Amino acid sequence: MEFLKSKLKRSCVSICIPAFNCAQYIERTIRSVLNSTYSKLELIISDDGSTDGTIDIVKGIKDKRIRVIENSYHLGVPNNWNRTLRYASGEFIGLLNHDDIYGQFWLTFAVNVLKKHPNIGWVATAFYIINENDEAISFVSRFPETRQYSIKEAFLCVAKLNGLGPGYIVRRQVLENIGCYDKDAGPSADNDLFLRISSKYPLYYSNKPHTCWRKHKNNLTHKWRPVDQAVYGFKKLNKIFSYSNLPLELKKYKDYCLKNFYSKVKVHAEELKKKGDIESYHRLNQILRLNENRFAKRDT
Repeated sequence: MEFLKSKLKRSCVSICIPAFNCAQYIERTIRSVLNSTYSKLELIISDDGSTDGTIDIVKGIKDKRIRVIENSYHLGVPNNWNRTLRYASGEFIGLLNHDDIYGQFWLTFAVNVLKKHPNIGWVATAFYIINENDEAISFVSRFPETRQYSIKEAFLCVAKLNGLGPGYIVRRQVLENIGCYDKDAGPSADNDLFLRISSKYPLYYSNKPHTCWRKHKNNLTHKWRPVDQAVYGFKKLNKIFSYSNLPLELKKYKDYCLKNFYSKVKVHAEELKKKGDIESYHRLNQILRLNENRFAKRDT
């Protein structure tokens, strides 16, 4: 995917929101970006053929920093994600799901880090999990403290495929170098992108939560079948370790990362069994058996 030829807006942040049937949440998401203490931003919203009034709500918010794109047909995930990125003209870029929320100081923090540390490729943050009414349910942090993390540290964490939450901000140049979302990666395209970024660039992480991930019945991840998640997970890990330009320091962790994911899928299978989802339990075990000779060795 190539960016549109447009004049680079230095120090500007392009926040990209791919939207689809999100009338219940989209205004809160947009307002959270516009209310940021960092005002040098553009907000690109690509509506993917919503039928619930989403586009009317978006157009009803009057702010010159907003640019609205209406797709002529439904692109789906992750093609619509890439469509929003394609229009980004900022020096720094972030993608925010249509139901998630930025904290007021998040962009100020992220831009300051990227300006201060030219070796850092991207910034991410801890986050709150909130419900449909914006009430905090829990807190998630993928790293133990606020600081710069080396390529190895970041990659091994991202390779757990737990996601980084809704708050990453990346240099435009990084996306131009490694590419954007893989259209064949399905809903897991975010983890695939994070793997590629972390294999090349150090990460700065904030242990203080600056964003909120909304949990509700229509979450994309909740609609994604556990079996498909497992299949795509093993596929993503094998793919990243097949790259000839992957640093040798990371290549040696292939078995370690695959075994960790194997264990994660195994735990998930047992959880589904307890919930009575026997069909998914058996199908996950079929996937596990395909990998058990290599990854099910007992720790000594």
